[in-house]
Amino acid sequence: MRIIAGKYRGRLLTAAKDLSVRPTTDRAKQMIFDMLAARVDFEGLDVLDLFCGSGSLGLEAISRGAARATFVDHSRASLGLAEKNARALRCWTQCTFHQADVFWYLKNMQQCFNLIFADPPYKLETIGSIPEAVFESKALEQGRYLIMEHSKESPVQLDPQHFEIIQKPFGQTTVLFLKKLFLSEP
Repeated sequence: MRIIAGKYRGRLLTAAKDLSVRPTTDRAKQMIFDMLAARVDFEGLDVLDLFCGSGSLGLEAISRGAARATFVDHSRASLGLAEKNARALRCWTQCTFHQADVFWYLKNMQQCFNLIFADPPYKLETIGSIPEAVFESKALEQGRYLIMEHSKESPVQLDPQHFEIIQKPFGQTTVLFLKKLFLSEP
């Protein structure tokens, strides 16, 4: 696992030895960031990396110019790995780490982000409710993207009134590019 482009291009990241953690492959990450590059200017973005694991997605965004990344994971081991990778890249000062349940974090945080990544465990029972949890939390600015990975076997219900939806199949994975729509005031 490595950083694909930007300031830290080619730098290796430490992956979890625990096989229950499924990191985003370099090929999938390349596809995600290629699609984002046509839609997003990374310069100065404030990024949220949910279910962060090794921190690969948030750190890739920093490498491409994001100002800050916030990493959230329930697992102390995963969060420690993300911290280790941020220290190895020497971008620690641009990072914030929270050990918390992602749904609790979304309900209780006050910050708004320009880009959110969600790469949950595929066996997560509540995987289908992640987009609505992000939408209801106000964590994502209108007109900005939530990028979410899920197994093709795990259905995710999406509200087309909340998000502009692009689905990209990738092997056994589906990658969702969800642009938060502007809602008209009542």
